[in-house]
Order: sequence, then C-alpha cells, then structure tokens
Amino acid sequence: MAQSLFDSYDGNAELPPEKPPRDWKKILKISAAAVLAVGLGVGGYFGYTTLFPKPLPQRPVPPNEARLFEELKDARDDIDSQTRDIYARIQQFNQKMKMIGHKQVSFSQIFLQGLSAEEQQALDELVRQEKDPSYRGILGQVVEDMKKIRDLQAKVTDLEGKLPGDGVEVKPGDTHMKLAKEFLIKQRGVPESRAGELVARLNIMESGLEKGMRVHFYYDPAKDFFGTWVAQGDAARSPLAIVRAREMKLIGERDQAIAKATGFENDKIELETLRDQLKDEIAQLEARKSMLESNVAQLEADKSKAEREAMLKGSQLAARENSMFYDADLEDRLRARGVLKMFNKIESIADVKFTDSIDLRSSKSLTLKPSQFGIAEIKDIRIVPSYIEEGRDLGVKFGDDGTIEVTVLNEAAVKGQRILFVLAKGER
Repeated sequence: MAQSLFDSYDGNAELPPEKPPRDWKKILKISAAAVLAVGLGVGGYFGYTTLFPKPLPQRPVPPNEARLFEELKDARDDIDSQTRDIYARIQQFNQKMKMIGHKQVSFSQIFLQGLSAEEQQALDELVRQEKDPSYRGILGQVVEDMKKIRDLQAKVTDLEGKLPGDGVEVKPGDTHMKLAKEFLIKQRGVPESRAGELVARLNIMESGLEKGMRVHFYYDPAKDFFGTWVAQGDAARSPLAIVRAREMKLIGERDQAIAKATGFENDKIELETLRDQLKDEIAQLEARKSMLESNVAQLEADKSKAEREAMLKGSQLAARENSMFYDADLEDRLRARGVLKMFNKIESIADVKFTDSIDLRSSKSLTLKPSQFGIAEIKDIRIVPSYIEEGRDLGVKFGDDGTIEVTVLNEAAVKGQRILFVLAKGER
C-alpha cells in the first residue's frame, strides 16, 4: 500500500542496503591505461606520418600562402638531400670500382629515362666538375648559361653591325681617300682630323679607281681600327690588274734608264777629268769667295750700324717735331739761371736746352705742383713767349689742392716749341 509523506511513521520501515566502498586504485590504473593507449595511438600516428609522409596532393590544402611555401621548401630540401646522397653513394661506389679496376657508373645512368645523349653528357660534365647536380644547381647553371648566351648574342649583333656590307660603288671623280673619309665622317661620326689620321695609315689607291669598282670599309670604334679595300665590281679591270700594269710600266722605264746609264758610262771618264779641273777652279773660287764674304760681312755690319743710327735719329727727330719742350719756375729763379731775359722790354727765352718735354702723340697735358718748386702755393702763371696765348693755345686750370694743370689746345702752335711757365708765389 502506498504511503504519502504526510502519513505517520510506525517505526517498522526498512532502509536500503549500503553501497560497498569504491576501489580508487583500480580506477586510477584503468584511467592510466586508457590515457597511455590514447597517447601511444596519437604518437604512433604522428610518428608514422613523420616517417612516411603522405604525398603533397593527398595532404589537406594549406590555409595560406606561407604554409604552402613552407611545404614546398621542405619538399625541395628533401629532393636536394636525396640527390646529394645519390651523388655521394655513386662516388663511394666508383672509388671502390676504381681500386679494383672495374667499370664505374655515371650519374646520368640513374636518370637515364627521358634524357637525350647531349643531356646525359651535360649532366655527367657537371658531376665530373664536382658541381651541384641538384635541380637548384642545374637551375643556377642554366641561368649562368643563359647569361653567356645573351652576351654572345649581343657580341654577334655588334659584329654584324660592323661587317663591311656591299661597299660603295665608284663614280666618276671619286678617289679612294675621298670615299674613305666620307665613310668615317658621315657614317661613323669620326672627327675630320681623326679620319685623316686613320686613312693616312693605310695603303690607299691614290689613282687608278675606275667607274663600277666597289670600295669596302670596316671600322671598329672600340679598338679605333679602320680598314678598307677595293674590289673589281662592275669595272672592266680589277685593282690588281691596274697595279700590275703600273708596275710593268715602271719596269719598262727602269730598263730604259739602265740603257741610258750604260751609254753614260762612256762619258764618265771624260766627266771625271772635267770634274778634277773644275775642283781646282772651285778651290780658287772658294778662296776668292771667302775674301768677298769677309768684305760683305764688314759692309753688312756697317750697313746695320748706319740703319740703327738713322732709325735712332729719325725717332729722335720725330719725337722732337711732335713734342712741346718746357721749363717752369719762379720768375727770379729763371732770371738767375739765365733762362728768362729781357730785351727792349720784351721777355724772351735764352738759347738754352730744355730737359722737360711732353710727346704730343701720347699726352696733351702736364701738371705743376707747388712742392716741385719748394713753395706753399702758386698764385699766378705767365706763358713765355707771349705769342703762345692762354685760352687759345694752352689751357690753364687751378686745382683746389694748389696744383696747376696745363692742357694743349692748339697742337700745331706748340709743337716743337720751347715754352716757359713763369710762376708767382702766393702766401698762405
């Protein structure tokens, strides 16, 4: 019969039996075994994948580019490592075969499938030169070879541009030297002076060019080398035929000259006799010549001396004719020196030589300073002779510093004249 929680308890109800205590050691052992099994399973999985990794296409797709490059780098390093191991193993084997005299193997035999004979030879050459046979080393060698190919192609293109081509056809009036200079100056941009030097080094056909011939040129600016030659082209004769014809003409002229020389041999004795006679006459003439040369030398010396004296006198005369001679001083000093005289109440200049002058060809003025005459101030100036007038023939200007500047106004009036400047002393 069912009872509720609110029914009265009569004390006869039975309790359920107690649960036995738990065995914790057993539980811990079971848990440790389970964890160990899980650890071994996970570790074994990762160990297996590490030792035997899946091919790249079977792995999960990398989430980003960095992860992809990391996978590819690992794969590339594995390839290089395996290639180096193969190379080292082959070397070990070949060293042993060499010691016992057996045939050695080549690196290309391992990669024989799909390689041509030239490719096998190139691979063996890399190994023989102890270069890196991995794909990275081969790629580096390919890049190096491509660079060499580009350099060679550039050199071939440059050489093709320097080839002489079809040459230039000779026209009437053309000369070999003219065509060579035109080629260097107009087509190669060589300065005219340098073009002349380059052409002067060569064996140029100075004459003999005929219409229809072709002139070829070659110029290498890097080596500053220039060459040229002439081909027959459409001309009737070749340059060689022209040169040979010229040589034959010279040979004929030489034979004629030899024949004439043989004829002249008979006249040689007579000429030698005449020569001895002429030598005696020459000796006499030489003695007379020496005497005449001595006289001529003396005459030349006398002539040079006379010319110098005439030149000097002419120069002095020209200077005198174009100069104004002057003297200047205080009146009493001039009279005391006998330079200024009075005759019939007219002042005149004594017959004395003036040492001061100005050449009117180069100068038209002179300056008089008080210090020249030992005075403090020049009060006035008077010009003698009186027919030389101030303001017409000579200009007089007093300066603020006490100096007097005399300027020639009428050159014709004072040229060759002796002029006296009579000064009056002032007081300060």
